[in-house]
Amino acid sequence: MFKKGECYETDFVVLVLITCMVSMVFAAGSKEDVSTVTKGTEISFWNGFTASDGDILREIFDRFNAENPQDIKVDMDIMPWANMLEKLAVSVSTKTGPTLILLGLENIPEYSESGALLSLNDFWEWSGLDKDNYSPNVLKAFQYNNNTYGIPMQYNSHYLYWNKDLFKEAGLDPEKPPKNFSEFIEYAERLSDPTKEQYGYAFAADSAVITNFLWSNGGDWLTADNTKSAINSPEAIQVFKMFQDFSKNKISPTGMTGADLDNLFYAGKVAMYINGPWLIAGCREKGIDFGIGSIPASDSGNKEFIGTGVAFMITSSATEEQKIAAYEVIKYWLSKNILKEWTLRNGFPAWSQEVLDDPEVQKNLIQSELGTITQYTRVPFEGLPESTQILSDYVNPILEQLTYLKISPSEAAEKMEEGINKVLKNR
Repeated sequence: MFKKGECYETDFVVLVLITCMVSMVFAAGSKEDVSTVTKGTEISFWNGFTASDGDILREIFDRFNAENPQDIKVDMDIMPWANMLEKLAVSVSTKTGPTLILLGLENIPEYSESGALLSLNDFWEWSGLDKDNYSPNVLKAFQYNNNTYGIPMQYNSHYLYWNKDLFKEAGLDPEKPPKNFSEFIEYAERLSDPTKEQYGYAFAADSAVITNFLWSNGGDWLTADNTKSAINSPEAIQVFKMFQDFSKNKISPTGMTGADLDNLFYAGKVAMYINGPWLIAGCREKGIDFGIGSIPASDSGNKEFIGTGVAFMITSSATEEQKIAAYEVIKYWLSKNILKEWTLRNGFPAWSQEVLDDPEVQKNLIQSELGTITQYTRVPFEGLPESTQILSDYVNPILEQLTYLKISPSEAAEKMEEGINKVLKNR
């Protein structure tokens, strides 16, 4: 027999349990907990792969549309990167933007802070993929303020290209590129021949290539907390002097764009050149007997290189169901077969361990070499929205002055320090 008050307590407990169960039912069907996708869901996908890589990309996604069991339809729209970014700003504000988009890691601070991108923090748990299979520094590159905004599509560093025929003519072993700064300088001097308008090395006056040498030499643009300039250092000044000497001694041409330098290398007028993996196809088309490998380390053996890439990102225009459909697309891309196909057909290095270990990739001398370099990479100005202003207003113009011999290496470092600190102070 219940004592007085027991029945009321029991009724209250039952009422609480019922309320919790009802809440769980509604929560299970709520937008936030969608984990599957309705058959036939359609999503839009924007990217800027307008060259031959876009043909490969479209072929891969045509297969996805035809084969995926959820019958998800990906409507791909390829346009120039600049046009895409201009269109994105307007479309996201009106909720008419794409579900899925490929953006560079440098775009994350701006678009995440504006609310244009969704956090993808739950992707790895949702997907069930082994996160440890993928290079941790590559995954980290697409994080901002401890949130994941991009799942990598491709990632690369810069690599040293050399013309094997020009190496032979200079009495150098074409299978043995320079391994450190001292050898690099020596080879560049030996490979230069003003009578043939031949340059031992060529570089454009911007921060990208120089960053590789700066980091390997122990220098950096900023302090670890991104609050002050670190460029006015002996390590940086030494690198600036090396590059200024290349210009002063006519080892490298001056005042040329990247496209100009590409063409010089294709024409056999440049012996060594640093660029991304996209140059591979051009070298093959032009019939260049070339080698490709790691940029030289410092004389102490240290090496650290710039990393860059694009990632799948989901815009705030997406519904929760479209987000899950996009997750299915990304999971498909991260499969071994697709990543391997992209590496072998498009020339971008693998950042998945199972692809790196694949026998066919191992037999590919270029890809087996490039894949090992990824571990030495990181992102310059990581997580700093002001990086574009720092580079365009100060770093690159001052590097141009340096290569035209208008300022000394130490003056360049001082001017950069002043400009960088001015930008950071006004954050």
